[in-house]
Amino acid sequence: MDRCVKALLRPRWVRKEQGMAEIAHLFARYASLCRDVQQKAVELENHPDRQKRLRRFASRETAEVLGVSASHLRNLVREEGFPSGEQSAGGRRSFTLAEIHAARSWLFRATGHPRYAPKVRRSDEHLQVVTFVNFKGGSGKTTSAVHFAQHLALHGYRVLLVDLDPQASATALFGIAPATEVGDMETFAAWVRRGDDEVGLADRLPRPTYWLGLDLLPANIGLQHAEYELVGRLLARRDWPFYGQLAALLERLEPRYDVVVCDCRPDVGMLTINALTAATGLVVPVPPAMVDFASTGEFFRFMAEIATDLREQVGGRVMSYAFVRVLTTKYRQADRNQAEMVNWTRALFREATLDAAMVETAAVDAGAILKETLYEHEPSGNRRSHDRALEALGRVNAAIEAEILAAWGRTASAISAEAA
Repeated sequence: MDRCVKALLRPRWVRKEQGMAEIAHLFARYASLCRDVQQKAVELENHPDRQKRLRRFASRETAEVLGVSASHLRNLVREEGFPSGEQSAGGRRSFTLAEIHAARSWLFRATGHPRYAPKVRRSDEHLQVVTFVNFKGGSGKTTSAVHFAQHLALHGYRVLLVDLDPQASATALFGIAPATEVGDMETFAAWVRRGDDEVGLADRLPRPTYWLGLDLLPANIGLQHAEYELVGRLLARRDWPFYGQLAALLERLEPRYDVVVCDCRPDVGMLTINALTAATGLVVPVPPAMVDFASTGEFFRFMAEIATDLREQVGGRVMSYAFVRVLTTKYRQADRNQAEMVNWTRALFREATLDAAMVETAAVDAGAILKETLYEHEPSGNRRSHDRALEALGRVNAAIEAEILAAWGRTASAISAEAA
């Protein structure tokens, strides 16, 4: 295999007379190969329709999402009007996401308990925009953002996931090929280039996904041009609000969603600054390694400079957040060095550090092979690793969700008082 790879590459890299045209052809070929592999991964799991679809959820998982015991769920399916799901030949019952939402609505009507109440925000509650951001690539930013968006949809929120990274990893996770299935005018770049029809364009940009209640504003490599265009327009007109373009789009979309989740590129360019100024809360994913820790320090230093510069230029409440949280990602609990780094992080960032951490397990790797999240992947063998990863993921997402609820004034004590 190594000899084959070397034979493939050597003539193209060594023979200089082939020039840049041949290099461009080589890169285009590699891009096509990578695209084909991604599409094949989707097809293998979702044949014959070749489109990603959401699996059914087992009774145990459904009970956990609804906050009831498995035995109580077995009794509930006998009640009139409660979704019965689908029972296999082996007697195992499963539910679609739509049935889970219907079950939650039934429970609220039957009990009036606030924990089953619709998640749709009230008129006096502002749209929450949670931005996942860090300087460094490989921090688990996209993985964290996509899982959080899916967690919210699973629990009944109306969610928009905004992919602001030209690499479009979040878009690809939804089974969409960025190079062939996303046009440049179907990304945030279209809004940057918008004309007079702002309302119509804003309505067209979000794309429904196979997750009920979760829409996507996709990305592709053409989004990189939006970065340059934002710079160019600023140079042409120094008072142009380059930083507020995403906020303007989300203002148009506000009636449709409860929460917007932004996945940023691994730098602080124009696109990321737009996500930072549109955000009501920030999550900074940090793997427990010294190089990532150092990079995070530089990120916060640069954030301080941006906040100072913007406030001096435009004033107001630019970059004013309900919460800023540091999320430990890729955590191997058995690794003593990582455990020590986590202790340092918690000691230095104190209350800004989420107690829950995204653990790294074989289950995450297994799902990634088929471009599936932990919520989507159904393990064929031992479930222990998968269940452990899901449990840790649930704690992380519940902690971030609690920050949103607190921003709305829906504290745990308030909910308890309503229930009483």
